[in-house]
Amino acid sequence: MKVRVPSFFKKFHCVASKCHDTCCAGWEVDVDEVSQARYANVQGSFGDKLRSKIVDGHFVLAENERCPFLNGQNLCEIYLHLGKDSLCDICREHPRFIDVFGDLKEQGIGLCCEESVRLLLKSEGHLAWDEFLDSEVPEILDEESLDARNSAIAIRTEILERLSHGQESLSKRLADILLLTASFSEETTDRLAEPSDEIWKHQIQVLLQGESLGKEWDASKIEIQHSLQTGLPKNFLRLFSDSDGEKIVAYQIFRYFLKSLYDGDMLSKVKFSIYFWLVLQRLGRELSVSNGKPSLSICAVKLLSKQLEYSDENMEMLADAFRENAYFSTGAFLKLLSEME
Repeated sequence: MKVRVPSFFKKFHCVASKCHDTCCAGWEVDVDEVSQARYANVQGSFGDKLRSKIVDGHFVLAENERCPFLNGQNLCEIYLHLGKDSLCDICREHPRFIDVFGDLKEQGIGLCCEESVRLLLKSEGHLAWDEFLDSEVPEILDEESLDARNSAIAIRTEILERLSHGQESLSKRLADILLLTASFSEETTDRLAEPSDEIWKHQIQVLLQGESLGKEWDASKIEIQHSLQTGLPKNFLRLFSDSDGEKIVAYQIFRYFLKSLYDGDMLSKVKFSIYFWLVLQRLGRELSVSNGKPSLSICAVKLLSKQLEYSDENMEMLADAFRENAYFSTGAFLKLLSEME
């Protein structure tokens, strides 16, 4: 099988206690059946603790929504006692993601991880991908499915080339790839009559309606609401360069575009990638609730990724908005982009 990964993928490793955050708090950790069976055979007091902390197939969170095996140094007791191979599936793989499309497997690292964000933003030049073969037996696609996959890959390749190789500003390149993708859909590209500030306000109000994935988001939400009430200043704090934005959008397109093979909605995948960037660019300060540790830009990307990409409810809410809400139409995004020059 052919494997495609971002160029920084092999550099990634969990920085464990050096991380300013932890993957082991704030959400419920499911324990797969194979791991549960393995934990059933662990002897001694630690084995007793393991089994006592698993209820209905997941670890019962301790105070501050921390995994019961996360110690005071933010290190995993299961790893320390039993070794890396003892981790359950989600702990071993997170924050990596894997998608398989026939004989192509694509892997990456979720932007909910500060080390992943750091590697992405610090990567030199345009975002690139590495390819290699592994020994996994590929899924065989029928001719129609194979043609659809190859067509989607070709369109994505064109999008990424236009995004990275254009001489125009990032806003103009984003408008270009949005128009390109819209040409494959039936959605109109007519721009909305409403002022861009009104479009932006409606887009952010939808964002704020989603479920909260933690106290950091709750704190940022208050700041965002304040910005909406007072009006976003024209000289709002910009944490990101156009180069950063290009990499962030390209990475999100890499992660999500081929999922259109399941729902036929390429346009929403590109809209999400652009929306993710616009929120970061315009609300970077409000999203940087960790006071610059490790950096404002990394904190902003990490928090937005957590809040959106790791909530099925929030992702579905946005997908519906991209398809049905006029303030998330192609024309609405084109108007926002044209006024951000």
